[in-house]
Amino acid sequence: MTVCATLVATMLATTAPGGAAAADDRPAERGIGSLLVTPGSLFIAGQQLTFEGDLGVSGVRTIHLEQHMGRIGDTWGVVEGFKAKTKPDGSFKFTYPAPSMFDITMRVAAKGASTSDWTFDAKSQDLTLSTPKLPGLDPNEVLMGVPFSILVDTTPTLVGRPDLPPPPLPGRVLTLQRRLDDNSWQTVATSVTGLLGNGAFLPTVADPGYVTYRVRQEDWNLTGDKVGWYPSFPFTVRVVDPLNPNRGRLTPDSAPSRPVDRDGEAPTTRGGQTAAKINKWGVSLWDFAWTYGESLTSKPARGTDRNGWWLDYSDGAGRVSKLNGQLAIDSGRNFKGAGDFGTTRATLRENPATYGRWETAFRIKRFEAGAGDYHAVLELVPEKASDYRCGTRNITVADVDAGGKTLDIGVRTPQGLQWTATRPIDIGTRSAALALELGKRHITWFVDGKVVGALRVRAAIPKVPMTLRLSLVGDGDEEMNHTQLLSDWERGWSLDRGKQITKGAPLKKSSYDATC
Repeated sequence: MTVCATLVATMLATTAPGGAAAADDRPAERGIGSLLVTPGSLFIAGQQLTFEGDLGVSGVRTIHLEQHMGRIGDTWGVVEGFKAKTKPDGSFKFTYPAPSMFDITMRVAAKGASTSDWTFDAKSQDLTLSTPKLPGLDPNEVLMGVPFSILVDTTPTLVGRPDLPPPPLPGRVLTLQRRLDDNSWQTVATSVTGLLGNGAFLPTVADPGYVTYRVRQEDWNLTGDKVGWYPSFPFTVRVVDPLNPNRGRLTPDSAPSRPVDRDGEAPTTRGGQTAAKINKWGVSLWDFAWTYGESLTSKPARGTDRNGWWLDYSDGAGRVSKLNGQLAIDSGRNFKGAGDFGTTRATLRENPATYGRWETAFRIKRFEAGAGDYHAVLELVPEKASDYRCGTRNITVADVDAGGKTLDIGVRTPQGLQWTATRPIDIGTRSAALALELGKRHITWFVDGKVVGALRVRAAIPKVPMTLRLSLVGDGDEEMNHTQLLSDWERGWSLDRGKQITKGAPLKKSSYDATC
């Protein structure tokens, strides 16, 4: 398997600003018109591109954009939200944001005519942090009370990453942040990138121990671009007291173990149907599509209630970001070797529902064996901290061992009752659509549109506003196998449309310790 194959998105539905739909009066599959897109190859998602060409036929015509995902069974779809007209000679020129997906194709079309195809292959945003090695100290060790350099490269070239480097954006704001806790980062300083996309900071730490930083490339909206902010992976330095060099050093027992490297899993294939389509849930309230230049705090791409954003959480080496038209939760910087530990999460904020439907595309990539396997978890959790109570109202939509072949579902109550079930699933080699319907008297679980469990117990219903959470759950500081959790889209619906499904395979009732 090539690393490129591990990065190619397997979107379950064609998405674009405002969505995509089948084209009316579709032209011939191969157009006779011409199309030139500039810049041709060196761009990142959200940068402004110029489309120029002609339809190959004269006359003023209304034109639209069409895109093709390039997979077996895919067809051309109209990119909604865009419309323009040709000049009398059939020529056109317009600008449009660069798509984020790798190796997709677009063309300009009108009734009875189209241009030739143009293939897009966006570069990914990314940035690396480093600090110069000081004499007498180990790598990433710095002296207490002495300013030290954090060097930033926003155009890195990394092994196994053919989607890098991205083009430099000179003058882009960089923000250095220090980790306060798992959800919070404190701004330490700001800077800007130079001509080659590099930057630097000079912080000072007064006390010995371990300090974790990250750098955010901030929103970039100059020259027509609409590129959202992007974070680095956490970067930890050990601050050394020169009078007591071992003060605050981790003991060997608490240091991470080292995994045994192995090639990644088989290439991902496309998943099945969706519960929304089979059960006719209608137009979604919100739909995060990750198709252009969005960041974690961007609103949904479409929907009737376009509110919400994603809060990232990391107590270890992981990062939440956007990759190839997907929400990406990654356990660490390197595909192989040490450095994968802790839990990383993305939680939807400011768009909860007490009752409703949720569905997401869910895919796992494991790149190693020999250490512990992460659990990839999709949950509904209370939106308010006061309702959370250590997870006693959580609904597990799916809990999948990254190296396993089963999926756990379930729900807990604050009274110490739980209902659980385990179902077979081969999610390691494909993308699955995982869904949940939460009614006033029932909870129903779906995988690829098929019911895998149903519960009709009023005591199990949380009865508080709930929201989505995706996690890679580790084991504290223990070394884990490098893993990615990828989600092409996340969507929500009310219960107003379609038939509510209340029957399915049962879950087993038991008790658990609800204290914390």
